[in-house]
Amino acid sequence: MRPLRFAAALVAALLPSPAAAQDMPVIKGIEIRRFNIFAPEEAGTFIPRLANSLHRTTRTGVVRRELLFRPGMPFDPAAIAESGRNLRRLGVFRSVALDSVHSDSGLVVRVVTADGWTTRPDFRFSSVGRTIQYTVQLEESNLLGTATYLAVRYRKLTDRTLVSTSFQQPRLFAGRIGATAVYEDRSDGSRGFLRLSRPFFSLSQRSSWQVDGEFRDERVLRFFGGDTLPGASLLRKYALGYAAYGWALRAGPAGYVRVGVNAQLRRDDFADYAVPDTIGRTTSGAIGGFAQVRWAHFLVSRGLEGYAREQDIDVSTVISFGVFVTPKAFGYREDGIAPSVSVTTGFGRPTGFVQLFGRAAGRFTSAGLDSGSVQVAATAFLQPGRRHLVALHGITGWQEGALPGAEFDLGFGIGPRGYYAHAFTGDRAFFTTAEYRWTAFDDFLKLTALGIAGFVDYGGAWYHGSKRRTGWDAGIGLRIGLTRTGNVETNRLDLVYRQENEWQEAGWTFVVAKGFAFSLNGRFDQ
Repeated sequence: MRPLRFAAALVAALLPSPAAAQDMPVIKGIEIRRFNIFAPEEAGTFIPRLANSLHRTTRTGVVRRELLFRPGMPFDPAAIAESGRNLRRLGVFRSVALDSVHSDSGLVVRVVTADGWTTRPDFRFSSVGRTIQYTVQLEESNLLGTATYLAVRYRKLTDRTLVSTSFQQPRLFAGRIGATAVYEDRSDGSRGFLRLSRPFFSLSQRSSWQVDGEFRDERVLRFFGGDTLPGASLLRKYALGYAAYGWALRAGPAGYVRVGVNAQLRRDDFADYAVPDTIGRTTSGAIGGFAQVRWAHFLVSRGLEGYAREQDIDVSTVISFGVFVTPKAFGYREDGIAPSVSVTTGFGRPTGFVQLFGRAAGRFTSAGLDSGSVQVAATAFLQPGRRHLVALHGITGWQEGALPGAEFDLGFGIGPRGYYAHAFTGDRAFFTTAEYRWTAFDDFLKLTALGIAGFVDYGGAWYHGSKRRTGWDAGIGLRIGLTRTGNVETNRLDLVYRQENEWQEAGWTFVVAKGFAFSLNGRFDQ
């Protein structure tokens, strides 16, 4: 009984004190102030007036539905703070502010939002020496002021070209049910994804569900030893149907305990790309459950990914468990069980914090481990002054029995930035990087920001039993960011000195890309 008593005490500790809510003043009203790209006092010249005339200000209903408080409810600072996070998470505002004011009728909560420019005809490219990939896209993340995302893009990658369309609206039906749809027409195949869901919109929400469908008819390229030519070319036929339902045993602004059930039906077949008629058709199913505990803690920092922007930093402690039962009766070669566990945590303050990530997953049969992976990462940001930023990141990973194309793949995106695509591949990997950025202008002409950065990268990937392959680079670069958009990522133009390896000579190269050279989610992917 002791474990049950401990779990009950742990759950109770997550909840805020009911007595505290009773002592809070009652909200008498909500005042919402919405501003366009430029506030009235800023729109005195042609360009600001043109931008405002072309942009539809986010609708009042979009702002109101993200608020977790109503007139007649006690004033709860935690609900106010979480409402601000909800609004910033939409990615359509350049600033969000919530505060309380006292009026003749009582306490009023004032919500002030300033829109960012969200219609982006975009041309961007990434380049390492002669290796170039680029994207031409038209993207709108706040269609007609509804916080609806719609995009059409053409991408020229190192291995293929593709045309894709994307749609996302988190509250499409009845303000509670969201939809996401993506379709990619590739030069060597196609992909599609559809999701309907009612997610957890707040820490206090009691239930959620989602239904996914996905297909892939694609070519999978495998690279070995840093060779620019693929060592294997495979045809993949993939289809997945997935459903999940979750509910909160306990929930509140301080955290929650959630559990749920899920199930999937899957096809995943491979064949040599040159002989597609040999591909099989296998179907498997799995059922399982999951649990997650969160001790909520968030920071609001400024000037991290972008310039002069507030950004929510999640330093909560979150522990997640999951398990799938994969029996032979459901199409697997043998009975098995697939557990997973992940832990994230963080600590610090808005001007300096650390985030830690860990995840392990695998499938076990009577013979032992069938397949699995482990990834551990740490990220630290330090702002010793308003114009200064230091970013440190380290990650390592291990895989066993990875599917073709799912191996670690570093270079030209994630990993040492001075190397070309697929420079380091394998089932063992690590990457470390350090970057210092100095901001010269954080809102030049009320449009853009400019900074200078210095950096060093070291990392690599290799297959178990083969030679350990690593590389390092260092350099300086420019950081350019737009301050009137909803997107916080900056563009980087880097001059990089690269260490020699067996495929690339040592020397200088020019790299153009976006964001950091590492992923902020604690994984090797972007």
